[in-house]
Amino acid sequence: MSDAIEELFEDGRLVRPSHHTPNVVHLVRAIATICGVSDLEISPPVRQMIDLIGPAEHVIFALLDGLGMNVVNRLPPTSFVRKHLKMRLNASCPSTTACALTTVATGGYPNRHAITGWFTHMPDIGMTVTTLPFCERFTKQPLIHRGIAVKDVIGLPPLIPRMTHQPLSVGPADICDTPYNLWSRGGAPGMGYQTIPQAIDRVIEHVLQAAGPTYTHLYLPEIDTICHRLGVTHESVVPLVEDIDAQIERLYHAVGDRARIVVCADHGLIDVPPADQTLLLDGDPLLDLLEVPPSGDARLPIFHVREGGHEAFISLFNERFGDGMLLLRTDHAEAMELFGPGPMSPLARRRFGDYIAVAYRATTLAYHPRDKPIRHLYLGVHAGMSPQEMAIPLVIA
Repeated sequence: MSDAIEELFEDGRLVRPSHHTPNVVHLVRAIATICGVSDLEISPPVRQMIDLIGPAEHVIFALLDGLGMNVVNRLPPTSFVRKHLKMRLNASCPSTTACALTTVATGGYPNRHAITGWFTHMPDIGMTVTTLPFCERFTKQPLIHRGIAVKDVIGLPPLIPRMTHQPLSVGPADICDTPYNLWSRGGAPGMGYQTIPQAIDRVIEHVLQAAGPTYTHLYLPEIDTICHRLGVTHESVVPLVEDIDAQIERLYHAVGDRARIVVCADHGLIDVPPADQTLLLDGDPLLDLLEVPPSGDARLPIFHVREGGHEAFISLFNERFGDGMLLLRTDHAEAMELFGPGPMSPLARRRFGDYIAVAYRATTLAYHPRDKPIRHLYLGVHAGMSPQEMAIPLVIA
């Protein structure tokens, strides 16, 4: 199977994750280094980005959730993002928000921070976590009610407490002070916003009123939200991005040469028609071969297989889903360094299970619990290795 995925990388249907190709991990390490974190690896891509950003007393890092290059390329050449686009980066793999936000918080790859996707199965305690809401997957019970802290789940500490620049995180008001977000900023101040203009105002105020160097992290999830609901190619997507683009340009003019603005994304998205989305329901024979329902995400599901069930699992999976997904042993994924360079941490290795499934066309596979109504499926999805999901912009102004 590793030969088959190499062919998919070679013919361009999939993008190979690599520590040697500029990616979001390198960007995070470059920003953190500029902001005073002194002990991070300065690989050639990190050095390249440090030089592109340059020394800055005030650094603003705007993460636009879901802004893939397939959306950027539809913006007018006069847009702020297009005018200041420096290069294309790769998302980390899996190309999904829970992994990417943890990478942004820690500067580490998924093979070290050990978050595997929207769902992370933790065999050590026999529990699957919905990572960002920080609750148990099936009961929705907050993990803090079970005495589990975010630091107990994530394999690396956050970077922000090690910065010498005064930090501020700005994000949607409804998630600003959740356990995950409190952990990710390491106790630093956070501010919630109700509207995007309000978010920009708060960033401007932080920079202009500062007595010393600052780091501001701005998280805007609106692009991802509309692409999930309507699809990446929907006519409403570009106007929304243009509105956000105009607000970032307003920020640029307000802070002038006091700050360096860095804009990036966590991933792009690919449209998958409902007919190509498979839901595993209770009673499905594939589930009988698993220790727990698939974790990770629907574009890169992760399987923990019962002892003695491997041969039957491989056969059944390939028979049913082999026309759209490639089943890969996690050992092979580790050897290919798909989730980061070097060996996985023991924690990550256990959580990534026995097999992963790599979607090589527009398709998904996910477990759907019995008590959850089947509502309108997401049209725009991510977590896989397609160019649509992996290619993200690096904008510096």
